[in-house]
Amino acid sequence: MKGKINLKTIIIFAILILGIILSVLGVRMAKTFMSGATADYEPQDTPTAIVSADGKTAIISWTTDKAVVSSVLYGTNAASTPLMAIEETENTDHSISLSISPSVATYYYKIEAGGNTYDNGGMMFTFKNKVAVATPTAVPTIIPPPEIVPVVTLPPVVAVCNQTTDYNKDGTINSLDYVLCLKGKLTVTPTKAASSP
Repeated sequence: MKGKINLKTIIIFAILILGIILSVLGVRMAKTFMSGATADYEPQDTPTAIVSADGKTAIISWTTDKAVVSSVLYGTNAASTPLMAIEETENTDHSISLSISPSVATYYYKIEAGGNTYDNGGMMFTFKNKVAVATPTAVPTIIPPPEIVPVVTLPPVVAVCNQTTDYNKDGTINSLDYVLCLKGKLTVTPTKAASSP
């Protein structure tokens, strides 16, 4: 009887396989039940965001197959969503109003329903605040530089040199006066000619 598989072995093998399949399915169902997760609470469409004209509120809307109280977790960057807005009653057509700042251009958010958090395939949903985007940035005032007035430097007045003027005013007319005048060392206009002794 070696080589023959009997009916008893087939039944035991089938029971083992069925037990493994049921245990795997049971663990998955237990996890789903314990977390409260169900596909009925998942957003059935991509949420839409409508921002008010003043840029101070945004309404996030979506639908689910089953009525549930949902919330929106949101913030100004994808790494952190510290703000929360919650529905008051169970709905299948969800619409939650968020308080936002008109000075922030982009908001990031995710939806929480039935104990699960839903996002955009592993990334946050986003919406733009068109009021903030349209607000012009301050344009710096350009102050023109002061007008530069050229400085005209006039050459020094050089006395017309002659041998009869006391240029250094030492009381003596001599060749030193004349030489200093010629070299441009003296810029004094001669006042009077000294009389010869």
